[in-house]
Amino acid sequence: TCMDDSIGAILDALDKNNLAKNTIVIFFSDNGGSGSADNRPLNGRKGQVLEGGIRVPCIIRWPGITQPGTVSDAFLTSLELFPTLCAATGTPTPEGVVLDGYDMAPVLAGAPSPRTEMFWQRRAEKAARVGQWKWVKARRGSGLYNLATDIGERHDLSNEQPEVLKMVQEKF
Repeated sequence: TCMDDSIGAILDALDKNNLAKNTIVIFFSDNGGSGSADNRPLNGRKGQVLEGGIRVPCIIRWPGITQPGTVSDAFLTSLELFPTLCAATGTPTPEGVVLDGYDMAPVLAGAPSPRTEMFWQRRAEKAARVGQWKWVKARRGSGLYNLATDIGERHDLSNEQPEVLKMVQEKF
């Protein structure tokens, strides 16, 4: 409640001072909830490569780019923040640096995401996402999951989709 009130106070201050039209507000978490947090419908929590540990909400208010009240399930990561903010402010990216992210403004405006793959490793746990497919090798759960139909990573499809499993593992 305190966080909601504080975010509301910031947004109200931007509106009151006529800054909202020229301000991008981004709010997101760095990982899933920890301890006894309820990350349902996601499986897992902070420190794990299951969706409950890595998939987080992101709320963006960007006048002229995002439309109030819209929801997107586009495949985006925090790697997109730096290139997006550079592009939005007209700041050149560092010379000679290859960025892993891209300007996500077109995606926020409704275009499909060009991101199709992501890979994680935390200690002995590993995961790879290729399109809708996610492979996980972890203490709390291992297998192949179709995130388009099973965001909670409950139904291991390794035996039913061995060719997909092999493809995702090879990409990892």
